[in-house]
Amino acid sequence: MKKEPAPAVSASHPWLIPLAWSAVFLTAYGFLLFHPDLHPACPENDTWNLPIRWSVLSSLRAGRLPLWNPLSAFGIPWLATWQTETFYPGTLLFTGFGLSAWNFSGVLHLMILSLGAYFFLRAEKLGPLASFFSASIALMNGCAYNHLGSNSSMDTMAWIPWIFLAALHCLEEKQWGKIQLAIFFALQVLAGYPQIIFYTLVGLAAYAAFRKNWKDPVKLLLPLAGGLLLSAAQWIPSVEYFFINSVRLPAVHNNPHFFLPVENLETFLNPTALSRNGLPDYVVNPTFFYFNFYSGIPPLLLLVLGMVRWRALRPISQFFLFGFLALLVWALGCPLRAFEFLRIPFPAFLEPAKCWVLADVFELIALGFILEDLFPKPAKAQWALTALSIANLLWFVGAHLLERNLTPPSPLLDAQAQNLKNHLGTGRILVLPDPREHQRLYTPLPDPAREPLFKRFIPNSNYYEFLPAATFYGSTQPSWGALDAGFYFQYVFPHDNGALMDLLGVDLLYLPEDHLPPHYQKVQTNGNWVLWKNPSSLGGRFFFYGLPQTGDRKKIFSAFADGTAKPLQNLFLDPSSPASLAPLAQGPPLDAEEVALPGGARNGILVVTQNALPGWRAWVDGRPAGLYLADGLFQAVFFAASDKKVRLAYEPASFRLGLFLSLLALGGFLAWAGNKKSGGLHS
Repeated sequence: MKKEPAPAVSASHPWLIPLAWSAVFLTAYGFLLFHPDLHPACPENDTWNLPIRWSVLSSLRAGRLPLWNPLSAFGIPWLATWQTETFYPGTLLFTGFGLSAWNFSGVLHLMILSLGAYFFLRAEKLGPLASFFSASIALMNGCAYNHLGSNSSMDTMAWIPWIFLAALHCLEEKQWGKIQLAIFFALQVLAGYPQIIFYTLVGLAAYAAFRKNWKDPVKLLLPLAGGLLLSAAQWIPSVEYFFINSVRLPAVHNNPHFFLPVENLETFLNPTALSRNGLPDYVVNPTFFYFNFYSGIPPLLLLVLGMVRWRALRPISQFFLFGFLALLVWALGCPLRAFEFLRIPFPAFLEPAKCWVLADVFELIALGFILEDLFPKPAKAQWALTALSIANLLWFVGAHLLERNLTPPSPLLDAQAQNLKNHLGTGRILVLPDPREHQRLYTPLPDPAREPLFKRFIPNSNYYEFLPAATFYGSTQPSWGALDAGFYFQYVFPHDNGALMDLLGVDLLYLPEDHLPPHYQKVQTNGNWVLWKNPSSLGGRFFFYGLPQTGDRKKIFSAFADGTAKPLQNLFLDPSSPASLAPLAQGPPLDAEEVALPGGARNGILVVTQNALPGWRAWVDGRPAGLYLADGLFQAVFFAASDKKVRLAYEPASFRLGLFLSLLALGGFLAWAGNKKSGGLHS
């Protein structure tokens, strides 16, 4: 007599899968929800992710769009930094709850990733147990867990399975499929990691071509274009900045194309394989930590079994398994080495390591398919593999080292910041750790005593305390703006004999340096660190009276560094070439910054010591005026003796165009959806 197949889990016990998923989720991450000051040991949390979040949410709380950040490196445009997630809905979570929402945001996006994998597999006709198998691994595998503290990476990755699900609905011509794809893709773009978005589109095109035929990816172009229009207010200014006004620095200096070291493969077997001498892997090398491959031993064996029994797999299973392997080879830079050998140019933007996020999603999807292909009934084998995999990963999450740091506000950090504010004038602070201090501050060991670390102040963690700093942390810099430590040392700072720090408006210097030239005043010593005051700093703005000169940046900075030029006596500026033309609008916006002019009998030039990037506009007593590049870096506006005030506003044309397109697309989507719903009701 033929044995009847076991009933489907959803039919026999519909509550079992959601109950099991909830139990796994709470067991793995419940402690993060109840301890918001405990977060994964991501080295960039305190020097990049956390400060950005704080700065953006503070601006939003004040009712301002965070278009310009005046606190870092003489001012940088926020929308030029993809990872700010300015218009991403998840930012509202931080706006409402502050930085205590850090862990909630991370686990929320882990939930989105996990549920997306589950529903995509169910839409591909996979059984509930096999789908749950992939979803549970998505919650705890190394890639997802290690990106938990890196908001933009985690937020961008979370929407990948939902994009594939919406694409499947489009290809099957289901109702609302196109609108789903547009919305999910817009959310991924707003989440903001450009390389992950690029690799998602590559994988999506391959999936669409495989799922139907090679022409079918064309069917996805319209909803994807709709998603781009919805998110235009964020990405158009970013594209303008990245391709026109910025200098790209290598992600890793000795690995400019940023592919993964082969040693990463060791973490398939052991998540701490790259630790050295008791130091966790993120201290040894953050590159290892960000791309930990660990998915547990049982899933790894299942992948190997799938490769061995390739012919027993369905074509869709083969597609995702092959895609995972191909992306893994690409992430390790194997084809790139051939490009380098043949001297074929390779775009730095591609950064092969970033495709690992898509490889992780392909691995998760492949695991569900392989489980059902090789163990077709939801019987003991499927249950056993699922239980073993979950137990293995729960051990990994529980045992993997976490870094305890106080999330601001903190009384001790507040006191340190207030001390700096008390000595700060109208300019900015320069924080420059030497290589030894930088290593200690950037990659600290886990702190079980939960002591606050001063690394929050380097290089742009000043955002939380609203201390304007001359330093900048990031891989992309304004082409004539954000000077980093290398520039200062290039022009013989701090042992210079000139007035470069005066020109740059640096009031305070905080660095592990006990001896500086006599015109700096020592304020206090804190261990290896010394706080110095610069009494002759010109602060945030100054007025120049006289005839400007011309010169390139090297000539300008060398002249101020060696003392042959002085800021109030020499100004380098080309009056025939404005950095920004006079605006067409006859009046400034209401939130424009106002600068009072000194009055008197002389015409002059107002110099504002922040980057003169395109997008800044000026009005002198209500009259549109051109804005010029002063001293190779700053904003300059000509004024007459009778003028009373200058108003400045940053609102680039790329943002205005992007905002118009986003609002137009949103209106079109709402009208289309309303018309479609109304048509459905009438029918």
